[in-house]
Amino acid sequence: TEANISIMRAAGFEVENDFLSPDDLLIGIDFEGEGIEKLFEAARSYLACPPWRKEESDAEYSPVTLSGALTVLPKSNLALISLPGRYAAAEAMKALKRGLNVMLYSDNVSIEEEIELKQFAEKNDLIVMGPDCGTAVINGKGLGFSNVCPTGSIGIVGASGTGLQEVMVQLSRRKLGVKHAIGTGGRDVKSSVGGISFLKAIRELSEDSEISIIAAVGKPPAPEVRKKILESLKESGKQSVICFMGDASRKDEESLFYTTQLEECAVVVEALHEGVDVTLAREKLGSEYAKVSGNSSTGELSGRYLRGLFTGGTLCYEAQYIAQSYINPIYGNAPLRKDLKLENSLKPVGHSFIDYGEDEFTQGRLHPMMDPSFRAEQLRKQSEDSSVAVILFDVVLGYGSAENPSSDLVEAIRSVKREIKPVYVAYVCGTDRDPQDIEKQRSLLESVGVIVCESNARAAILAANILSRKER
Repeated sequence: TEANISIMRAAGFEVENDFLSPDDLLIGIDFEGEGIEKLFEAARSYLACPPWRKEESDAEYSPVTLSGALTVLPKSNLALISLPGRYAAAEAMKALKRGLNVMLYSDNVSIEEEIELKQFAEKNDLIVMGPDCGTAVINGKGLGFSNVCPTGSIGIVGASGTGLQEVMVQLSRRKLGVKHAIGTGGRDVKSSVGGISFLKAIRELSEDSEISIIAAVGKPPAPEVRKKILESLKESGKQSVICFMGDASRKDEESLFYTTQLEECAVVVEALHEGVDVTLAREKLGSEYAKVSGNSSTGELSGRYLRGLFTGGTLCYEAQYIAQSYINPIYGNAPLRKDLKLENSLKPVGHSFIDYGEDEFTQGRLHPMMDPSFRAEQLRKQSEDSSVAVILFDVVLGYGSAENPSSDLVEAIRSVKREIKPVYVAYVCGTDRDPQDIEKQRSLLESVGVIVCESNARAAILAANILSRKER
């Protein structure tokens, strides 16, 4: 892909792309000395006989088509589709026509295909979660990227992946569980799509007698879509908490409570669940944030800029939204303002926040939550930049994520040759039941001097405060 060719060129390879297409595999070997042919032979051997082929031959029958899968599980009502974007929509439509709801994990699906799929689903009383739906929980069972959280009486609808994860994680830390967390994909709340899946999800949660509170999470929707969402939540007859990050502050209504940050959303849900005064719960959270700001003094700082290097798109968005109260302007590949979009995401300038889960980095390569190596290398490069004073980053745990996501980051930090390294601030999004062992991940990061915070919001507050104090 164009993105991967750019990445290889940035790594020093001379790549001519006149005859290359996204269907081609390009292997670059950085090697000096004799014996390079052995490396090429290793690559050829790997391609001829991949290590997973033997595992597959020894395993039980694994269907390779939708029809084959339905012969094994004829009562299924949900298909999870993860294919390259240009093939995904056709398979999703096949599933819908067989009466299956769809979780469309794939990205790089056109907006026209998304609209067609969702309109078909709406007519047939089905739902399409996605495209680019990375996270969902159905009956307490995680799909895609999902943390190990308790099952409870909370229902969530989210036009975001790591936004859903963060709310669930923060609820889990407050001993609250989630029955359903229905992802819709980020484009669902845009005017062109009209919130089809978001509204369907709210209706489903409203009709579930085991759901006591509904949380709606995402970036600010289009005005006409927001209006429909609010009306649907009011009609649900259940207490609802809305978290449209970066939205203007709004006064709570009788059964609708407005928040603008993910941890705040979880705090308000907890207050409603426990019958505690919501205003007092918010004030307590505010005082905790004030303490975070007060702890922003560090040792010697070298450099002027803050760089946010994220694997979670919603976490990146929230961090920008919080940091802009302290430092400006903030550039990025998914900035809050279109005029602040970076020309080249591999060459950030000034204060920059990069989402390495954006389509430009996931075409033809694993998502950075699965393979942390590329983001780790970018962290090393940014650390070597003498203009960078603070680096903020996330580590997302749970099913689907790398087995030991902090290890690459720790090695990258250790390899930095700069005399005064940047201050590193991180947030580990996970629970104590996640397979990666959250305490191990935190300890690894802290062993190289990373300051680990208890939420994405707190990490953004601390990182931005360190820089703003230096400027003052």
